[in-house]
Amino acid sequence: MRAFSLQLQELNDGSTHAAATAAFADLLRAVQHSGKAGALTLKFKVAPATKGATGYVDKVTITAEQKLDLPKAEQPTDFYFLTDEGETSRNHPRQQTLELRDVASNPPLSTGLKEVNAS
Repeated sequence: MRAFSLQLQELNDGSTHAAATAAFADLLRAVQHSGKAGALTLKFKVAPATKGATGYVDKVTITAEQKLDLPKAEQPTDFYFLTDEGETSRNHPRQQTLELRDVASNPPLSTGLKEVNAS
């Protein structure tokens, strides 16, 4: 029996082997960058091409199919509050808003303290 690797290299003039090699390289890079699992599946369908008079099969067709499942990137999530009406809101619907202002533009508050020169 011939080695499977030789059959794979010969199938479709080597294009099946080249495509599987490229897909495997893509899979390895994706796993390396994502830290998650992926898969490469090679499926071979072998069917009789013709039958002899006695039912003996002396010719077959071989079809290769590859399926590449790359790791999925984790989808980001976002946080929202729900209003009483069921709408989404970035702000808590039952919490007062704190009005922020730029303190550099306001004059300093008088504290009632006096400055003393120590001489």
